[in-house]
Amino acid sequence: MAKLDWVENFITKELYAPYVVAWDEDYYKDLNAKYKLLYDTAKMAGADEESLKIIKKYSDKVKESLRLYYDGSISKAHTIIRNLVKGCENDSLAVSTITNSEAFPGIKGTEIQFFRARLSDDAKAYKAKEMLHLPLSMRGKTGNYRFSIPGIPSLYLGNSSYACWIELGCPPEYKLNVAPVVLEGNQKIFNLAVMSRNWWKLDELEAAKVHCWLKLLILMMATSYTIEESGRIFKSEYIVSQSIMLACKELGYDGVAYFSKRVSDEIFAYAAINLALFAPYQSNKKYSTVCEHIKIDDSFNYSMYKQLGRINRDCTYDLRLLRTGIITNIGEYREDRQFQYAMTEFCAFDKFLFSTWKQKEEIEWGNALK
Repeated sequence: MAKLDWVENFITKELYAPYVVAWDEDYYKDLNAKYKLLYDTAKMAGADEESLKIIKKYSDKVKESLRLYYDGSISKAHTIIRNLVKGCENDSLAVSTITNSEAFPGIKGTEIQFFRARLSDDAKAYKAKEMLHLPLSMRGKTGNYRFSIPGIPSLYLGNSSYACWIELGCPPEYKLNVAPVVLEGNQKIFNLAVMSRNWWKLDELEAAKVHCWLKLLILMMATSYTIEESGRIFKSEYIVSQSIMLACKELGYDGVAYFSKRVSDEIFAYAAINLALFAPYQSNKKYSTVCEHIKIDDSFNYSMYKQLGRINRDCTYDLRLLRTGIITNIGEYREDRQFQYAMTEFCAFDKFLFSTWKQKEEIEWGNALK
C-alpha cells in the first residue's frame, strides 16, 4: 500500500480557500499558481506517486477546460469537467445521499436543518410557496450564479440562517426573511465542501479515499474564487462551477454542496455550507420537481424575531450543526473576532424557526405546492 501519512503534513496557508483576485484576467494565472503550489506542497510532504499523478492530471485538465472555454470550444471544455466529476463517482466522499453526505457534519442519517432566505424592505412574512425558486412564468428573471445559469435555476439553501445572511451580502436585519427547510434526504449530491485541512475525515488514510479527496480538492479550488472587478457580465470564476453543475445533472445527481465563498476563511464555513439543488423547469409544471421533495415553512423576519420577549425567543431544537464534534466558529482569525455559532443569535433564530414549525412531521412533502 502506498505511504499516505504525508497528508498529515499537507497544510499550507496559501491553499486555504476562498481566494480573492482583483481582475477577471487574474483568475487563470492565480489558479495555475495555486495548482503548482498544491503539487509542490504534496511532493515536499512525501506524497505517493499515484497522488502526485492525480494532482497533475486533474489540475492540468481543469486548466485545459478553461483554455478551451476561452477559445470558444465550450462543448469540449464541458466534456473535460464532466469526465473529472465522473472520475469521483465511486466514492461516498464525493457522491452520497444528503443525510449521509460528508459535506454536512453531524450524525449521518439524521435530519439536516436547511434555511432559505429572501430580502424585503419591510418585515414581511413570505408564504412557503414564495420561498421556492422563481416559477416558470418568471424564467426570464433567472440569473447567472455560481451553480446555476440563466433559464436553469437552482434552489439555494444554507445550513444556517447565518449562511443565508452572508450569501445575501450581510443585509440589514430588518430585510432578512428566513424559512426553515427539510429535505427527504434521498437526494444524491456531489460534495465540494472539502478543504486541505480536513484530511482527518479520510478513514485512516485509505488510498482510494485520499485520492478522491485530492480530486475534489482540485475541483473545489477552481470554484472558490471571488473577483473584485465590478461591472462584469462574464465571470471566469463561474466557468468550472457551472460546468460541474451541468455534469452532475447529466450524471443523475440532484445538487452540489459547497462552503460559502463569503467567509474570511474556509475554517469558518462549517456554519455556512450551501446546497444548490438543481431545479430545471418542465414544460407542463410551474415549479421544478425538486420542490416535490422538500418541506418548507412560511418565512419569519429576523428583526421581528429580535423584538420578541425572551420567553418567546428561548427555544430548543436538536440542530445537527451543534452535534458535529468539531469547532464551529464564525468570524476571523483574530481571537477576539471568533465566535461560536452556538452562542450567536443566528443559532437561537434557527432553533426558533424549527421549534415553532408545528406538526412538521405530519406535513406532506411538497407542501408549498399545495
